[in-house]
Amino acid sequence: MPLELDTWSEWQGFSSDESGLVRQMVLSEDCLASFTIGPSFADPQRRVIVSSCFTSAPIVKDSMVAVAASWLGDSRHIATTYCRASSAMSILRSLEIRDTNDVADCLVLGAMLLTFAFKLRPGDAFPIARRTLSLVKPRYDTLQQDDPERQVFLSCLVTTELLDCLLQCQVPTLRFRPISLPGHVDRFVGLCTHLLPLLYDLCEINQAFSHAEHDNMEGIYATLDHLERKFADWQPEMEPGFLTSFTGGEIAHMLCQVQVFRQMAFLIIHRMRYPFNVNDGPAQVMSRTILDNLQLTQAMTQKAVRCVGLAFVVACFELQDPAAREHWLPKCNTLVGYSVDHRKRLENIVKSLWAARDGGGCIYSFNLTRAIRPTS
Repeated sequence: MPLELDTWSEWQGFSSDESGLVRQMVLSEDCLASFTIGPSFADPQRRVIVSSCFTSAPIVKDSMVAVAASWLGDSRHIATTYCRASSAMSILRSLEIRDTNDVADCLVLGAMLLTFAFKLRPGDAFPIARRTLSLVKPRYDTLQQDDPERQVFLSCLVTTELLDCLLQCQVPTLRFRPISLPGHVDRFVGLCTHLLPLLYDLCEINQAFSHAEHDNMEGIYATLDHLERKFADWQPEMEPGFLTSFTGGEIAHMLCQVQVFRQMAFLIIHRMRYPFNVNDGPAQVMSRTILDNLQLTQAMTQKAVRCVGLAFVVACFELQDPAAREHWLPKCNTLVGYSVDHRKRLENIVKSLWAARDGGGCIYSFNLTRAIRPTS
């Protein structure tokens, strides 16, 4: 659908003020750049949002207005922001999924609420992602692989849920199914879509460890070894023309995600085998690899790397020297991005594990929930 800028005031169900607010958000390069990998994805992102406003206004309107009001930074809209977000949450709770059109609407609604949460209510990001994916799951297998725009927000919802699933030793709602179309590149996780189902498997193993008796883990370790080999063998798929289809900054961004996602998986696996404060040498190397990659890419692109909150958290867990902690934790601001409240939540998670680790507890990846205080 074309971007019908001249008719935005005529959107069904939107007042002129509401359509103007959403229009301002959609046309804001800075706002869109806060979430996608780079400018090559800006127009496709706009088209998804505008199309949803035209075709599904009763479902998505309140969430769109809430996101626009929260991210544009105008204090006049604070009351509107929370009111509309509350209304959109009610819609999400009561939404019924009957067909693939409903799935597409649900994903847009959930993603917009997630975007609002990243700005003002980061503690709500996990339940929003989980609720959205739970609604989608029964019809997930019916989604057509040849229509990726209808499921474009799945990857950001899945990566958001992954963070808390790992920390809480839970299994994610669904196992992501990568789009197999030639030339398809995800606008949020780039070349890493084939790692998302493996990270689901990692969460399954993490939960299995958390429930297993100490003398009954041999089979789980064998499964972990097999999964580790899958991570080691994986290579990103780059179609001919990849290097000319994106900007240099976008390519650097995506290659950084490749390195960081894989090192994150290896680091989590290492901490399933060894508790913190045991065999720390390899873990510290992996941690620095993650942090150095994030810092180098941010310095090159002047942009935070997308969907790396979990990687930043697990890398920072490994920091023991007070000077290193003081150096790296404030960099969450530039390396992970999003909002002040979102960054504070991640920092509080890291600090709570540091406190537990410094206290001498026997902490593995699969019992982090005992160490990390709840954060809002």
